[in-house]
Amino acid sequence: MKPMRALRRTGATLALLFAAVFAALAGGGLAGAATVSGPSANPAPAAAPASTAGPASTAAPAGAAPASTAPATTSAATGTAPAAGAVSPTVVTFAWGGGNASQMASLDLFARYGMHATYYIPSGLVCFPSKTMNCATSQYLTLADARKIAAAGNEIGGLTVSHISLDTSVPTAEAQREICDDRVNLLHWGFPVTDFAYPFTVAQPRIESLVSRCGYNSGLGAGQVAAAGACLKCGVYAETVPPRNPFLIRAPIEVNASAVHWTPATFESIVQTAQHHGGGWIVFLIHDICPAYCTYGITSTQLTQVLSWIHGQLGSGLKVETVHQVIGGAVKPAVAGPTPAPIGRTGVANADLAAAAGSYPACFQPAQYGDNRASFSYHPNGGPGGSATETVSLTGAQSGDAKLLQETDLGQCAPPVTAGRSYAVGAWYKSTTPTEFDLYYRNQIGVWSYWTTGAGFPASATWKHVSWTTPAAPPGATAISFGLAVGHVGQVTTTGYSLAAAPPDHVKTLTFVVIGLLISAPFIGWRLWRPRPAGASRRNASGQPGGAEGQPGARQPAGLAGHGAAGRRWMDGPPAHQVVVGPETDAAARADPGSRTVPPSQTPTDPEARPPT
Repeated sequence: MKPMRALRRTGATLALLFAAVFAALAGGGLAGAATVSGPSANPAPAAAPASTAGPASTAAPAGAAPASTAPATTSAATGTAPAAGAVSPTVVTFAWGGGNASQMASLDLFARYGMHATYYIPSGLVCFPSKTMNCATSQYLTLADARKIAAAGNEIGGLTVSHISLDTSVPTAEAQREICDDRVNLLHWGFPVTDFAYPFTVAQPRIESLVSRCGYNSGLGAGQVAAAGACLKCGVYAETVPPRNPFLIRAPIEVNASAVHWTPATFESIVQTAQHHGGGWIVFLIHDICPAYCTYGITSTQLTQVLSWIHGQLGSGLKVETVHQVIGGAVKPAVAGPTPAPIGRTGVANADLAAAAGSYPACFQPAQYGDNRASFSYHPNGGPGGSATETVSLTGAQSGDAKLLQETDLGQCAPPVTAGRSYAVGAWYKSTTPTEFDLYYRNQIGVWSYWTTGAGFPASATWKHVSWTTPAAPPGATAISFGLAVGHVGQVTTTGYSLAAAPPDHVKTLTFVVIGLLISAPFIGWRLWRPRPAGASRRNASGQPGGAEGQPGARQPAGLAGHGAAGRRWMDGPPAHQVVVGPETDAAARADPGSRTVPPSQTPTDPEARPPT
């Protein structure tokens, strides 16, 4: 019997042991299920909270990584597995790209929930109002807008001067000017810029190195974190804090940049997935606030719902910070981009169009505006002396025109000029319709603007060389771009471009000198030969020049006649899509003939030099 009792006790002990193990396993499974369900705005042991967007916060949209299926893996930030039932610390950043004016609608929403964001701004697209530019209708932020964003506690970051893709086709020197000079502009405007975003999310080691050399502390990418149907096999659910590589901050694909239509639930799913994989840093990159669904954008209603949901999670392992708050680092000194290399004797890079870059001549670009149908065709020969040519054709023209221009860049191709100087622009052409030079100029910020239109030239069936001398380059001009435009149905073929500083017009200068002498001669002769009354050279008792003793001095002239400044004729403004910072021409001041006031710039210093009344 004793052996039987011992056996029964052993069996009971094993049964209790198996029961304990089963209970532990069951408890762990439940804990894991609770972890996947998602955080609650008001934590409770029950199920996950309902999203303010309507659908349950754990329901992911099509293509997104659903939180309910996310396995509990090691932390992306620490490499350790999260504890059962725990929510790992996660940082969320809202980043805005493109410098679009629609982003101003986000300020009040972030302020309502006590949050801040990072706004990446391309300085060359900032709108500056002028006589021909109404910034109220511009796509882009004004400088006043940017300052309002910063004053609200938000961060201003860099995005290149011209918001161009820094792919392999962009030479290193030009890319460096785009990155460095953008930061120089923003620093000059008073923004403590420390962080950069890669335009169109195109990043490569060469460009990452330039971002560092230009004084930035970080560079933001996109598409390296699994989210919204993109990069689902990346195995990355959040960036680490601090980032593995601060010059390529990994982030989800840009909002509404994939086939998945983002909803508030998409944002929630991305955050929750990061939390359940050990936490880290999620950067949402948005470009616009739109009235309805739009690529790269979100509606105000959707943004409100997202911010409301995140606000409910604050304090339970979730916080919202700007890029600078996460990255840190001091504001480094400004670093200017490299000075462009001089262009050859023709003044235009690749003037004969011999070098091709794809379907266009190297250092040239197609340009078109208005309601028309244009096409461009490159030919490696056929011009004077066998030079290469480019043909611009219009098959329909209601408005606007089309032309081939020098690349409107920061110095790699754009011909440099000096403000205040006139230039002779030239080209060889033949055409089936009249043509004329259109000119644009770049200012010190890097903004390209319409300048003027030159004299017209008739249609020509044979090759003809034409040249036109420009007015003085506008104040602040650093480069120009020009081309022969076609504005009617027909075509123009061009080659052999040239640019040279116009020589001083000695004939015009001599003419002005002669006219000045002819006008002043009668006054000079009258002054020299007019009879003087007795005692005219004496001074009266008061010490003032005058007549005989006791007589008052000579009466002062009533004033000098005003001289009108030479007028300058400017062409009509360009289409609305072209940013214009035209030269401002102030009318010359004119003195009132009935007053005794003389314009300050013309006020004589010697009373004897004034003409008599």
